[in-house]
Amino acid sequence: MKSKARIILDAYNGLLRTCGSKLRVTDADDAPGVLERRMLLAAGRESGVNPLELHFNGAQTANCDSEWPNAEVFRLKDVWLTGDQGQVFLEDGSLFAPWALPYDLKVLKIYRPLKLGAKRWTGPPLFHLTGRNHDNRGHFMIEHLPRLMAARDYLKSLPDYRILTAPGHGRWQSRYVEFVGLDPSKVIEGTQGTMRVDELIFVPNMFTGGGLCAPHFYSELSKCAATAPLADGPGRPLFITRKDAPDKQLLNEDRIVEILRSRLGEVDVISLGKYSMAEQIGMFRAAPLIMGPIGQGLCNVLFTHDSLCVILTPGSVEQPVHGTAHASQLARLCGSSSVTFLSGESLPSRANWSFPEQHFTELLDRLLERPEASRLKRKA
Repeated sequence: MKSKARIILDAYNGLLRTCGSKLRVTDADDAPGVLERRMLLAAGRESGVNPLELHFNGAQTANCDSEWPNAEVFRLKDVWLTGDQGQVFLEDGSLFAPWALPYDLKVLKIYRPLKLGAKRWTGPPLFHLTGRNHDNRGHFMIEHLPRLMAARDYLKSLPDYRILTAPGHGRWQSRYVEFVGLDPSKVIEGTQGTMRVDELIFVPNMFTGGGLCAPHFYSELSKCAATAPLADGPGRPLFITRKDAPDKQLLNEDRIVEILRSRLGEVDVISLGKYSMAEQIGMFRAAPLIMGPIGQGLCNVLFTHDSLCVILTPGSVEQPVHGTAHASQLARLCGSSSVTFLSGESLPSRANWSFPEQHFTELLDRLLERPEASRLKRKA
């Protein structure tokens, strides 16, 4: 729901557009008020092949090339932040171009600061932990947590700092702050309007068109999960349901789980919203198999190591419905094996769907013959 501050900001920017006022954008090299600029990780590229994807889906989906830009941290003085995305404007009123990376500015809705009545922060430096898609847990884990990881050692070197999240999201995002080893009490929430900040610590987005950041950050995040206690016992296979999701539900999920149980015995069907973050980490870390329809819940494979992850998705190699397989790639980067089970049937990307049961059974039986499935106890 829009706050009064956001409604006023919307109206102000609507008036600017009506009057033909032009947005000014300043690149990092020309930005005023840069107190410090430090390289955290140089741009690079890494190639690899996912052997399970190669076996099931061929070379077209097995490619695991990663490419990433420079990871830099900026310390800026006298900046303005607008909206829940925290769009970064410099003291001269221009948009700080690195905020928009890697998006095309022509397709972004930019809100210029309304300085009258702006919220003011004069305390310790603020680390900027919001941006596009900040409210989606999957995007937050894939895109924004690596930004925090990149700056973690820098933040620890400061005498004091705070971490800025979007309004209404501080509570759940503080759990991830604690997960990476930082103090969750340092989290504060911003505004849907305009905020004036004396000192801002900012790490731009570090992903490219493929949607993932440098592998280094995901492997480090997986190591953070290694310090959490495992779930009781050796762990059972997990099936991550989307029955409580607004879209992309697997309509024949019950039958798919029934087939899975016919091969493996006990399988826990998990709705992640019913478990604390610590419980989720423990379950994922202990599970020999994690399976589910494509969606943000499977981004929790970030917590895994030495598991087998299976992502069910509509479409085919020739006609993919979802262009990226973040969960499969993430699992591999965290030391797990992963594969995508393609339904072979196309449909709109947000639609509910069904996985052909005979096809699923054939894929599952093939998988259970692979060495990557050796940890699984099969039903007698």
